[in-house]
Amino acid sequence: METNMNGPQNNLPKAIWLTIGGLVIAFLALSVVDKANNLFKSLSSKPENTISMSAEAKTTAVPDLATINVGVTSNASSAKLAADDVNTKIAQITDMVKQQGIDPKDITTPNYSVYPVQNYYTGNQKITGYTANETITIKVRGVDKSTDKVSKILDGATANGGNQIQGVYFTFNDPDSLKQNVRIQAIAKAKQKAQDLANASGLKLGKVVSVSEGNVTTPYPVPYALDAKNAMGGGVSSAPSIETGSQDITAQMTVVFELK
Repeated sequence: METNMNGPQNNLPKAIWLTIGGLVIAFLALSVVDKANNLFKSLSSKPENTISMSAEAKTTAVPDLATINVGVTSNASSAKLAADDVNTKIAQITDMVKQQGIDPKDITTPNYSVYPVQNYYTGNQKITGYTANETITIKVRGVDKSTDKVSKILDGATANGGNQIQGVYFTFNDPDSLKQNVRIQAIAKAKQKAQDLANASGLKLGKVVSVSEGNVTTPYPVPYALDAKNAMGGGVSSAPSIETGSQDITAQMTVVFELK
């Protein structure tokens, strides 16, 4: 007797088997996605009872860094004569600055140029001479304690041929540290305000859920205006008196706390 191995259970069309297989795979995939989604929600979900509190803090600080821009401009009949004159005077100014105890790393040259001067009114653009210009930037640290060096450098620069004194700018050597300290103060104030409100409501303040930053004022360079005579290198009878002033740094922080 011959056994039939191709009974009804083995006669299902191939398309049906493929459909069943596809459904099984889709079911397994949806199951994995659902479990992953539930896990993400459990990790990222916030407590149902929270309190959000904002606070602002401010500190006033005296700038500790001054930036001075000193330039020399010279006109001569040749490019070499103009450049030599500028180089000599800049060297004298630089030596004077170093004598004030300024680190050579705090003396930089952002600009140096030599160019012809042309007469455009003759019609043939004739070169009538040459102009050389060099600017050095000087950083003076510790001006929150004393500005004597700034005054002496300004006086010495004009005495040694500086004819482009482009002002003094006051700022901070480490502004990020100041901003971070104000942020910490603002967060502490927000926590105290939230604690007081929770106590008044008969609730208990829990852990911090989130922290966000609002407006933070950034310290910026504040110019100190020189009079026109000093700005053009006219020289002064005595070292100018310099005042740094002060700046306010503020920060606003919003903190969300859990309530128990």
